[in-house]
Amino acid sequence: MDFTLGLFLAVVATGLIWFIDRLFFRRHRAADVKVPLLVDYARSFFPVLLVVFLVRAFLVEPFQVPSGSMLPTIRVGDFLLVNKFTWGLRLPLIHTELTQGNPVQAGDIMVFRFPKNPRIDYIKRVIGLPGDTIEVKGNDLYINGKLIPQKYIGTFNYRPEGQGEAGMVIPTKEYEQTIGGHTFHIIEFDTPEAHMDFGPYKVPPNCYFMMGDDRDNSDDSRFWGCTPRRNIVGKAMFIWFSWDAETWSVRWNQIGRALDGPNN
Repeated sequence: MDFTLGLFLAVVATGLIWFIDRLFFRRHRAADVKVPLLVDYARSFFPVLLVVFLVRAFLVEPFQVPSGSMLPTIRVGDFLLVNKFTWGLRLPLIHTELTQGNPVQAGDIMVFRFPKNPRIDYIKRVIGLPGDTIEVKGNDLYINGKLIPQKYIGTFNYRPEGQGEAGMVIPTKEYEQTIGGHTFHIIEFDTPEAHMDFGPYKVPPNCYFMMGDDRDNSDDSRFWGCTPRRNIVGKAMFIWFSWDAETWSVRWNQIGRALDGPNN
């Protein structure tokens, strides 16, 4: 069950128990009679659950990265905090937009509900804004007909997921790229079969073109189209914890890393 829905139902249930007891039973209960255990629990947990629900719905929400599509920026096992208000407040569960917020910028890292299955949250980088024309030729990215330069950084040792610490390491090329004032690193496989051509594709109104920083291993807008504005969950802020399940170790160098600044 969706965690937000479960939390909402818990708030409603504890609130109703506490309210009904206060309205109908508390006044008739003798001073020396112990408060029923269910009512006592509801009275204790309701304010806590309400605060947690409101914070998750309108301020920040934790998010765990399940895949490596944002390597080398974000790794599998990174735990993020997602800003829920920068791009506009939305009602929980029904996702109706209440406020407009700041405009989404190219280069931002967005958490969103996967258009083909809104029950699943995805995380990608915003590459194209409404009205932009996106084209990919091999490893070259063009936005509105302009080639986005790539600066070679070095070799990135890519280890496929699920193979453990002893798994095969595949050397890939790491580049630096700048889009919309954000400077970040991407990785690409330097093999003909890894290259693909896409577009030109014009981003529709109220939609965003998303791509992973692991350009050759990302299920993104090149395959399923743009992300509607109504699917936005929030903007990735920073990594508050990072766990490497392959080696059972904490990635201390990832913890505290900001994701909403110019260098991410």
